[in-house]
Amino acid sequence: MKTLLLLLTTFCSLTALGQISGKVTGSKDEAVPFANVVLLSAQDSSIVMGTSTDENGDFRLSPAQTGSFFLRISSIGFQSHQSGVLAFSNMAIQLPLIRLVEESNALGEVTVAARKDLIQNTPTGKVINVQSSLMTKGSSALQVLERLPGVITDRRNSQFSLNGQNGVTILFNGRRVPMSMEELMNLLESTVADNIEKIELITAPTAQYDADGGAGIINIVFKKNENEGTRFNLSATVGYGYREKALTSVGVSHGFKKANLNASYSFGHNHDYSGYLGHGTAIFPFLGGFNSTDFGGLTERIQQVHNLNLLAEFRPTPRTSFGGEFSLAAGKTHNLVEILGDRIMPDGSFLGSRGYSDGTNRRTNLISSVYLNHKLSAKSQLNFDLSYLAYTNDSPNLVSYRYFDKERNEIPPTNPIFNYGNRGQSHSTIHVGVFKADYALQISAKVHAEAGIKGSYTKNANDSNVERKVSDAWEPDPRTQSNIYGSEQIWAAYTQFRFLLNPKANLQAGLRYEYWQRNINTVKDAFTIAQLFPSVVYSFSPNSQSSINLSYNRRISRPAYTDLISNLFYTDATFVFTGNPLLKPTITDVLKAEFNKKGYSVGLSFQYDLHPILRYQITANPQNDIGMQSPQNLDYQKSINLFLSAPIQLASWWKLTLGSNTALRRYKISYSINPAEKTYLFQNLSFTQSFSLPKNFEIELSGWQNFPFFDGANRLNGFGMVNLGIAKKLKNDKGTFQLALPDLFQTASYFTHIGSMTPIAFHIRSESHFRDESARFRVVKLTYSRSFGKNTRSINRNSDDEERERLRK
Repeated sequence: MKTLLLLLTTFCSLTALGQISGKVTGSKDEAVPFANVVLLSAQDSSIVMGTSTDENGDFRLSPAQTGSFFLRISSIGFQSHQSGVLAFSNMAIQLPLIRLVEESNALGEVTVAARKDLIQNTPTGKVINVQSSLMTKGSSALQVLERLPGVITDRRNSQFSLNGQNGVTILFNGRRVPMSMEELMNLLESTVADNIEKIELITAPTAQYDADGGAGIINIVFKKNENEGTRFNLSATVGYGYREKALTSVGVSHGFKKANLNASYSFGHNHDYSGYLGHGTAIFPFLGGFNSTDFGGLTERIQQVHNLNLLAEFRPTPRTSFGGEFSLAAGKTHNLVEILGDRIMPDGSFLGSRGYSDGTNRRTNLISSVYLNHKLSAKSQLNFDLSYLAYTNDSPNLVSYRYFDKERNEIPPTNPIFNYGNRGQSHSTIHVGVFKADYALQISAKVHAEAGIKGSYTKNANDSNVERKVSDAWEPDPRTQSNIYGSEQIWAAYTQFRFLLNPKANLQAGLRYEYWQRNINTVKDAFTIAQLFPSVVYSFSPNSQSSINLSYNRRISRPAYTDLISNLFYTDATFVFTGNPLLKPTITDVLKAEFNKKGYSVGLSFQYDLHPILRYQITANPQNDIGMQSPQNLDYQKSINLFLSAPIQLASWWKLTLGSNTALRRYKISYSINPAEKTYLFQNLSFTQSFSLPKNFEIELSGWQNFPFFDGANRLNGFGMVNLGIAKKLKNDKGTFQLALPDLFQTASYFTHIGSMTPIAFHIRSESHFRDESARFRVVKLTYSRSFGKNTRSINRNSDDEERERLRK
């Protein structure tokens, strides 16, 4: 077998195919030397190979496979050019003369600047070129995600959804970040968006991706310069809302002939204010029966963050490259929270309370990796990747309470369950090691194969405790636990084949096996799952302007470590925030069809989720003497989803992109007082408008709206926002000023009706209104950015006219 494989590899490496050749000129037919020429697959826009034009503007490419491709050509000072689809079948193709257009063309009083499309469709999802948005400068990664089409970021519950579906995995440069959603949101809020090149929304992942993430994958790809020469980038943002905001970042990159180095540092300061108010009723046996409460929590937050990113890649030979990435994020957040609570007790008496919480959160996150890529032959490649992640979080907190009668006179609490305060500390650590290896082989002109293995080992630890202040003494609270620790190991192997059925059709089929085991010291038995995850993607391009994609995949959404551990802390005397050791993972099956034409896209999918996970649901403990806010499993959820996207060029200077996501869903819950089922219609709308105006001005107006929907036993009113950005590019490359007005109409408000779908524990019915800072105060940000230095040309990595390229689309 080994001999056969060796002979097959040698045969493939010696097989010679035809060439694709052409010439690139400017608008006056002058040659354009050293232009970057990249050949991409027409099926999924993946990079096949690349080269550069010579001094006469000529280029030649020798693909190692047949199929449908297109060319993307770029050069400094010119607009990028994209060809139509080329059907390559081992025959030489001589392209007509390719003329590039200068970067800026005056059209009367209007200037049109070259820029990548904000949204690009692929067979596996969408690519969002976030640097094409004026709102990216001065924002955090979390704020950018909140503005992406189809992504809903719920800060109240620390939860993401993609196309209205929960269960999303976040990747940094293709690497999973294995931490809880609360910790991950803190990291994203500490990550400067200026360093992000693009974000991939992968809703039909293939077998080479981890199986985690039932709704799909959000892959955040950071900038990486790959040009020869030195370049400096500087950005500074000042802003004001409730209080001051500032952000500054500096980056430097240098490209050698056989290496490239990148470094960036940023510092951010944000002083904001947000909170919620609500009213509810409940029947608490431990309080004597029926009571009603006006409640709230108003938070003043002061946050400071540091980001350091280092990347290096070396190419000692045309066939070998190796490098490393290092990212360090450190942040400190000071939270001052006013806790409001006015109760009408079961006996009709009034008890008012005011609590003041003073907490500090210090966290550091380190992500490091090294990799090696080696071409064994013209037809095969081997990749190795080794990563290490370390995360720490310290969160001391002190809360004090005072109690009042109806006339606001201070009184002692009327029930022993109420206390004068609590103090606590929590120290969490996560350590993760990951190894993976991938092998790719072009078996024939029509068959490409990939195979790989991956192993990861994670150690988690949390040491937390809470003390109650009773009279003037502090005493341990029996509802808290400390010294919770655990480990997780995942072993995976996959194989995937891509078949070129004909010049217009492509089929990818893969199978992934994953073994997952998690141990927690508070749970007697380890949780173990071994599962196969198939995936199939069929793509058909009838012509150069349209494509049809059909896909099926199975995914898993594993509960986070913090979703499983028990009794972390409590918010007031009647509720405990807790984990659920019995939580099951979600298994998701998705069947999807999509049609694309000239940038327009329409898709239809059918999705079945077994045991989907919802966070912060209300139940009671077995003794029925305390409320529990914990993650719970739905029994199931079925959905039919319709996706629409339409880029409309209203004028040469005005572009509009519209998006729509409609879903008919049915689900069942059993953690409520009685099992219940619900069918409802979910609707999301989004838009982005960009205007190129005289005097190098640009305007971007974008927004989104979610209509009312259900979250387990709860109902949420519709919510949305509109964002405005204005940019002025100075002459002679002196930089750019950008003014951002996020949440232009101050509508970042969220109404939640708890227990409106079906009765829940203690027959709780409440309405809560959360308002973010931008809904309370006008937020304004002004950014100045400029690049210095000069890149001479793109780094050429050709080996027999082949390029092993880690370019970004």
